[in-house]
Amino acid sequence: MKQLNYKLLLFVFFVTSFVFAQQKIITGNVTDSDGLPLPGVNVVVKNTANGTQTDFDGNYSITTNRGAVLVFSYVGFTNKEVIVDTAETINVSLVISASELEEVVVTAYGLGKKSTVTSAISTVRADDIEDFVPSTSIDNILQGQAAGVQVTAANGRPGNTAFVQIRGVGSISSSTTPLYVIDGVPVPINENEQFNPLNNLNPNDIESLAILKDAASVSKYGSRGANGVVLITTKKGRSGDAKITFTSSYGFGKRIADPFDLLNAEQKLNLEQEFANLGVGAAQSLPGATATPEERQRLISFDTDWEEELLRTSVIQNNNLSISGGSDKLTYFLSLGYNLNTGIIDRIDGFERVSARLNTTYQAKDWLTVGANVSASRSTTDLPRDRNNVQNAFRGLYDYNPYAPLFARDADGNVVTDADGNPVFNRGGGIFFPIAEALITEPEDNRNVLLIGSLSADIRLSDKFSNRFQVGVINNRFNRTARSLPGGVLQGFVGDSQFPGTQTENVALDLEYNVSNILTYADQYGDSHNLSASFLLEYNENIRNELFVAARGFPSPDIPFIDVAAESTNQGSNEARRILWSQALFADYDFEQKYILSASLRRDGSSRFGPDNKFGTFYSGSVAWNLAKESFLSDSAFNNLKLRASYGTSGNQNIPDFQFLSVAGFNTYNGNTTVIPLRVGNPEVQWEAQSILDIGLEFGLFNNRLNGVVDYFKKVSDDLLLNRPISQTVGDEDNGIFQNIGEIQNSGVEISLNADIIRTENLQVSLGGNITFIDNRVNKLVNGQDIITGSFGNIILREGEELFSYYLVEYAGVNPDNGAPQYVDLDGNLSETYSDSFLKIQEGKSPLPSYQGGFFGSVNYKGFGLRADFVYQGGNYILNNQRAQGEFIGNIDANLRTSAFNYWRQPGDTNVLPSPLFQADADQAGTTRFLEKGDYIRLRTLTLEYNLPNKFLEPLPINRLRLYATGQNILTFSDYEGDPEIGIGSGETGEPGDANFVQGEFSLFSYPQTKAYIFGMEIGF
Repeated sequence: MKQLNYKLLLFVFFVTSFVFAQQKIITGNVTDSDGLPLPGVNVVVKNTANGTQTDFDGNYSITTNRGAVLVFSYVGFTNKEVIVDTAETINVSLVISASELEEVVVTAYGLGKKSTVTSAISTVRADDIEDFVPSTSIDNILQGQAAGVQVTAANGRPGNTAFVQIRGVGSISSSTTPLYVIDGVPVPINENEQFNPLNNLNPNDIESLAILKDAASVSKYGSRGANGVVLITTKKGRSGDAKITFTSSYGFGKRIADPFDLLNAEQKLNLEQEFANLGVGAAQSLPGATATPEERQRLISFDTDWEEELLRTSVIQNNNLSISGGSDKLTYFLSLGYNLNTGIIDRIDGFERVSARLNTTYQAKDWLTVGANVSASRSTTDLPRDRNNVQNAFRGLYDYNPYAPLFARDADGNVVTDADGNPVFNRGGGIFFPIAEALITEPEDNRNVLLIGSLSADIRLSDKFSNRFQVGVINNRFNRTARSLPGGVLQGFVGDSQFPGTQTENVALDLEYNVSNILTYADQYGDSHNLSASFLLEYNENIRNELFVAARGFPSPDIPFIDVAAESTNQGSNEARRILWSQALFADYDFEQKYILSASLRRDGSSRFGPDNKFGTFYSGSVAWNLAKESFLSDSAFNNLKLRASYGTSGNQNIPDFQFLSVAGFNTYNGNTTVIPLRVGNPEVQWEAQSILDIGLEFGLFNNRLNGVVDYFKKVSDDLLLNRPISQTVGDEDNGIFQNIGEIQNSGVEISLNADIIRTENLQVSLGGNITFIDNRVNKLVNGQDIITGSFGNIILREGEELFSYYLVEYAGVNPDNGAPQYVDLDGNLSETYSDSFLKIQEGKSPLPSYQGGFFGSVNYKGFGLRADFVYQGGNYILNNQRAQGEFIGNIDANLRTSAFNYWRQPGDTNVLPSPLFQADADQAGTTRFLEKGDYIRLRTLTLEYNLPNKFLEPLPINRLRLYATGQNILTFSDYEGDPEIGIGSGETGEPGDANFVQGEFSLFSYPQTKAYIFGMEIGF
């Protein structure tokens, strides 16, 4: 018996020892996806009561057996399960759950739960921005990312901003740029891009971009919300250990290749000879007609690719360092950034920016939170001329004859050098203007310093009352220096040998400050009724000072100071101030988060308008029904199903200043100052008004793996400011007076869909996209009369027709019998003679797209990620004036496209260009011959990345390592003969701020779009 007990005791001891041998102490750290520690995370052994929580630094310790499953759970994050193996340290990174990620959204003047927001808001978050960061301007990042938002790059110049239109064009003569608000501070955007601060913001600092589109949100901004609102939220720190992130990328860019070819030297000489033989006068004196066989071969040997001579591969460099963290009381985010894009034009420096930001939040008292955001940036830009003349490098690329070399050649074909041994630029012989040399001798440099600061105080007055006070200041300093060096290229054209060299200095100071105070009441009645109301007071003032001075006569090109000039030739200064004073009331109510009501009322007073029209009132009302919270859908596949509707008004005060005042100019007469009437004021001028209707449906299915939004909108803009003709005897400069007369309408449907096709721990596959269908029309004009507009008079506004319809002569092709061009007169008859009397509206054809959007696909597998983003648009037309210049018979003295050979040669020829014998009637740009569809699909970005797994990072002092390669604009699908993404066709020919400017109307040698390849890394500490 004793022996049995002894054996039993040994057995129990053995089993117990074995069990305890299997138990082990597991330690580790739990962080979020950004590497920040998560305190209070529940760590539980699955199917047991054994558990613990992480401490303030995210550390934990738990005893368990090998083979057990640890479950990590935290509010707002997706649970994670890990099997215990031989490792004694298990570090875990939790991912924010999809439902929680969408729970809170940025709204007008605050935050709101997505489930109770009645507004149409599109949000682009930091994760979405990540792949677009190489862009130097944040508005370009929005392209294709949000339904209802059309983004078109102005052109490809580094640092240039984009055209952003939200739900169509809201005005005819005033700005259509949306209101940008950075951390609660409105940003002044001038149509002249020199005052546009967006290209001075560091995209790496942005946490999210929220686009407000409907009345429920934009009405809260009253007289500034007509074109929509873009809320920019910058990154903040979180409590915990300091998080250090360093990102660096390097890449290169090239011009997007043309879908056509230019003539080489031999082809150009042959075409000159053919035209001369046909009797084309402009070709009679060209080398193709006059050169001897020996000279002809010599010219062919000079065959020059002007793209190689004038352009280069650009260098794109980005470096950013951020440090964030804090304690329970104080959090901070600090960043430094450096961006460089040399651009593709050789011999100039391009765009460079240095930026810094500090965001802090301090819990001073239980009832008081203080926040301060400060950012500073400085950018420099070399500006080549962007117009339709010989000073445009891109026009030179297409115009310069291929038999004309870059540098002068002697009789033996050798490059001529100066006394210092430097090659001498060719100033003739097939070159109209030595632009390569002019880029050196005619420099223009822009410098911009932007300071943005805000200070806020959030006061909790009681459980029901709170108050937020904020002061924001934006200061923008712009300097421009344009020089023509002594002995430079322009000296021989417009200079004065007695006063060699010229210089112009422009300085513009833009100061805007905004003071706002919001008192909020929020309470819950019972368990079902939730009510909040806010009262807003806001004061905004903008002060702009501009001055310039010009001088000539410089002793040396190396002394760029006005002080050393022989004499001043021009100078001037001006100052403009405007003030906006606002009061508003916002109210929100919901019943069990099922039935939601919101309303706003705002009254603005603006100094831009006369005493009788200084104030305007704007309102909105919106409702929503959360069907997913109804019991009859409790067991359905819907996680979210919300129907909402809103209607309201907003305004547009982005009009020329002080149109209610009559304006006079000053000049001299016989040595005395004289006054000259320039403009007749209209005291009845007021802001352009807008009414917006929106009906939307939001849904989420299958545990939010499929999400979508569908919106119908109708936006009517009335009281549009148009120039009404007045008598010439009144004394107005253009014999017109600004008056609130016009009305236009935009309506359409927006659809957004996003789906997680596969969502497992190791593999995630997602698809998504959006599309907007939009129609527009002109409802009312001055006395119902047409308005002819556009940079070349090729656009018409007509009541009942599409906005900005083309106004052109209809081209009917080439007469196959004789090669003459044919046009259609207003009676439908064919004519071989061009006449302006044939001009007519081209119904259904305008530069505005009828649909546009973007779509993406992404795959992530065990740290590897691949994402492709496409953008597209269609239904718009472009007047391809650049093609016209490359095919015009009269341009035979310049280089042409190879298609110029395809002209009519004999009876029966079809699908050809007109015969050179009909040059006068054939060389007409304002015809449908050069009107092309602008539809395109573009692979905007393609990014391949690799995130090193945590297990490889444990021995290292870093917690994140991301390597990536990104291609931008690498594929374009379009039938357009050129690049179809056109904002500005020719910068100084038609640009924002010009009275007749129409975005995307024509193409004509503007800075082209580029494709870029970027390689980078991101390291987190």
